[in-house]
Amino acid sequence: MRRPLTDKDGEVRELTKADMRLFKPIAEVDPGMVEAMKEFKRQVGRPKAVAPKRHIGFRLAADVVESVKASGPGYNIRVEEALRAALERGAFGREEKQADGPRSKPVPSKQAAGLSAKVAKAVKKRKQQRLAAAQAAKRAASKRRA
Repeated sequence: MRRPLTDKDGEVRELTKADMRLFKPIAEVDPGMVEAMKEFKRQVGRPKAVAPKRHIGFRLAADVVESVKASGPGYNIRVEEALRAALERGAFGREEKQADGPRSKPVPSKQAAGLSAKVAKAVKKRKQQRLAAAQAAKRAASKRRA
């Protein structure tokens, strides 16, 4: 008679070579499991974005880059938020067709003056919000551990 694999407490005993020889392949025991695992592997990972971001490249002044990076981790998001806010306010103006071809020329906006102060204020506010959220998450985690 074969020894049971578990004891009365449900603990699995150390398996021997003889025990291993009795095992059957999963495809033989439960063929649906193989398909389920394949489907699961297809679903693993980050879901596809509805509106994926695009990579662009342009040059900025060194002092601008340094000050943005100095604001801490997550500066890409803050720059995007600042640009989005500027777009909503119309800070980049509108484009006019030039007579000599399809090029467009930005028309300065009245709101462009003082933009950097508003952007700095928005960045500071967002940083404070993130800090508060991080602190709240830490407090919640410490309460769960306690």
